[in-house]
Amino acid sequence: SFLDRPRSVSLRRALFQLHLWVGVVVALYVIVVSVTGAALVFRIHMQRAVYPELFTARAVGPIADIVTVVDRVQAAYPRMRVSGVDAPTTDRPTHLAYVVDRDRFEAVLVDPVTAEVLGTLPDHPVVSWLQELHFDLLAGDTGRMVNGIGAAAVMLLAVTGLVIWWPGVAGWRRGALVDWRRPWTRVTWELHGAVGLWTVTFTLMWAVTGLYFAFPAGFRAAVDRVSPLSVVAPPRSVVPADGTPIQSWRDVIEEARAHDGGHIARVLGPFDAGGAFQVQFTDAQPTPTGVPDLRPVYLDQYTGARLVTPPEQPSLGDLIMAWVVPLHVGNFAGLGVRLTWLLLGLAPALLAVTGLVLWWTRVAWSRLARHLD
Repeated sequence: SFLDRPRSVSLRRALFQLHLWVGVVVALYVIVVSVTGAALVFRIHMQRAVYPELFTARAVGPIADIVTVVDRVQAAYPRMRVSGVDAPTTDRPTHLAYVVDRDRFEAVLVDPVTAEVLGTLPDHPVVSWLQELHFDLLAGDTGRMVNGIGAAAVMLLAVTGLVIWWPGVAGWRRGALVDWRRPWTRVTWELHGAVGLWTVTFTLMWAVTGLYFAFPAGFRAAVDRVSPLSVVAPPRSVVPADGTPIQSWRDVIEEARAHDGGHIARVLGPFDAGGAFQVQFTDAQPTPTGVPDLRPVYLDQYTGARLVTPPEQPSLGDLIMAWVVPLHVGNFAGLGVRLTWLLLGLAPALLAVTGLVLWWTRVAWSRLARHLD
């Protein structure tokens, strides 16, 4: 039987061939997305290293009031609209503001204590190149679609790899280890199997969450079939007929504070005439990265009145969608998780390299040698 003598089962032999040739075809792709993904785990740290002047407080003291931050940013960019401000986080020690106009968007860093505008965040060529290579393979929408197909191929490799790895009931413990005293070709085989076994959960997780970035609508639809997603539209402002003056940031934030006494983690302005102001509160300061517990307060942009949405219990699908991005990028629990994601993120590249070596030594080279003879 398969449990005792897996190599005698014809299905395993067929899956071995499928695993082999799919692996050869996508090996270079796997190496690229694995290495770039591991590097991007520390994207914010790379930005901080390249632009320390944008991520370093110039004074010591209490965090500046977010109203002051909005005022300073608006004064620095009088022809643009402040669309939102994020308070400092555990990864980013400065405020991050967004200013927009019809065809321009700028990310602005602000001193956390003095509220001095430090400058806009440039698109560093190396960081931007890594992002475009990882997400779009430097090919725009076409590259992103190929990335989704590649993620599906990695899922296939992970599942078939588990079946191929299974050495039988009597030898499964030995199959999970590497005997470094054996010849290098055998060590390569054992290393490929052991690394694949110990990292298969993470490989599947990255492949599945990678599908979301390539096909977000399809991914949401699939999750909704498993567990219906809560469809809660944000509340809207009532547009007056008499042209009531729009509320100021200061008025809105002060009104929001009357409803929640926590730390303001984020403020978002209305995106259109019927949009609402949103002020998000948290109990932690600075705001934790990842999936922080934020409490939104919505306010009418004309009257400043609080707009209430009926509370809903999140479904399993809602929780899945909330964790898709943090699980993929590893930004939800500090430096330890980032280091783990960095090391484990390189495992698919190691599997691709060892798989190519095995293919070359066991298949390609022998066929080439016979052809030369």
